[in-house]
Amino acid sequence: MPIPISGSVETEVPAGTQTEFRIVGAAFDPTNNYGPQIELKLELTEEQYLGVSMTYWASIQQPRLDKVRKWRKDGLDDETIASALKKQGFEFENIDEPDSMRVGRGGNLYKLITAIEGSTKGAEAVLERYDTFDELAECMVDGTFVGTTKRSADGKYCKLDGNEDFFPVASKVLASEKETEDELDELPDLSDEDEDAMNKALG
Repeated sequence: MPIPISGSVETEVPAGTQTEFRIVGAAFDPTNNYGPQIELKLELTEEQYLGVSMTYWASIQQPRLDKVRKWRKDGLDDETIASALKKQGFEFENIDEPDSMRVGRGGNLYKLITAIEGSTKGAEAVLERYDTFDELAECMVDGTFVGTTKRSADGKYCKLDGNEDFFPVASKVLASEKETEDELDELPDLSDEDEDAMNKALG
């Protein structure tokens, strides 16, 4: 059994550092006060930052309830919120009744899955493969991506900056390019007649 290790090699990771993150734990949290989320336990993988860990919450979208939470935070009363929702085409008996959950392609959860998988094609395949958010969270464990750090408001802790872009690690980019090349290699060669026809069509 290995000897336990604690702490980190370098605790003061500067804000704005672009580095590789690994997901070491993930859990679907449907009852978070800010809406349903996948809670991600992250570690930095580069040698100088070994042992630096943090938590990041990736939101799952709820079209109506997301608006309810935002407008309440802005100070609107429920009657005003209900009126605004109806004007936008929402149908409901109670503004707080259960709402559908989805992964928005413009949200950080989708962007993280894309970075982990190396391409949007990979992200779409993952979302087609699983039926529940628990399964989606489980499949993200051990995933890696490149993100940007920031410091907590008090400057004590390193965090993942969700306002910055996420990128695949270099090895996944190369693997995706190789897969595309292999797919192209498998396409049948055009006959001389087909090639002439295509050239004429292109002018």
